[in-house]
Amino acid sequence: MNGALAIDIGQTGLRVRGDEGEVVGFSLGVTALTSEEHVRSLAQRIAAHVPEGTRAEHVGVGLSGFVDGSDAPHALAAHLKEALGARSVVVAADAVTAFLGTVGARPGTVVICGTGVAALGIDTGASPRRIDARGYLLGDVGGGFWIGQRGLQAALDALEGRGEPTALAGHSERLGTPSDIYLQAMGSVPPPKFVAEFAPDVIRAAAEGDSVAHDIVRAAASELAQSIRAARISDGPIGLTGGLVRAPLFVEEVRAALGHIGLPVDDVLVRADAALEGARVIAEDASIRPAFAGLIAVKE
Repeated sequence: MNGALAIDIGQTGLRVRGDEGEVVGFSLGVTALTSEEHVRSLAQRIAAHVPEGTRAEHVGVGLSGFVDGSDAPHALAAHLKEALGARSVVVAADAVTAFLGTVGARPGTVVICGTGVAALGIDTGASPRRIDARGYLLGDVGGGFWIGQRGLQAALDALEGRGEPTALAGHSERLGTPSDIYLQAMGSVPPPKFVAEFAPDVIRAAAEGDSVAHDIVRAAASELAQSIRAARISDGPIGLTGGLVRAPLFVEEVRAALGHIGLPVDDVLVRADAALEGARVIAEDASIRPAFAGLIAVKE
């Protein structure tokens, strides 16, 4: 293969896609590139999971945890270029690849609704504006971890008799006893994984009419709408991407929340799986990279 290799690095896993369209995914243990050792380890894990015989000229990476001004994205690009034998490697913030895979190379606003949250606004002649992207400890407001955490809290409160009765208590039974839930949450690798995986249960319970779960989903949608408004610097379309948007109720609540704060809801684009397509675009099209200055690292 001589085309592009697309890589999506999220908070709970990593996916790789080549020209043939086959996607290889695996769980990821490194969630923050806070040292050279983490960077090197991540590059090695990626290289080990690229299908044997793959030789891509261009590699595009969407990276959750891309910190503006950090040397880590540039170091990761350099390590990957060497490990994969590529002509060029572009490491971009995951909000960039989400944007390109949802809205494309035009002005607009996109929010990632996955385990974490990142909103990005782009306009011609303006610097990009990224909102949240702060990780599960300091941000990711309205995302999968945020929803899952509140859902588990509500379930445990109901089981202990300190909270309102909710169907979430029954949903939590598949995870074991409250003690089991505590131990799994505390020992999850990567840390957000176990808690975020309860978010679909919360959305399902909301769709089935549970008021506690619905309040959580509605609150998450409101938080996401605020992030979109803060990121929005153009009148272009609004894009929603990430695993949570596979649920119709979740999308419906986000649309409603956007309408409540006066943002347009008729031009909302929904694409659950946009990151890999965006990674391919950023790898192959050098002409669009200046629009995302500060949020990409290139090694050629």
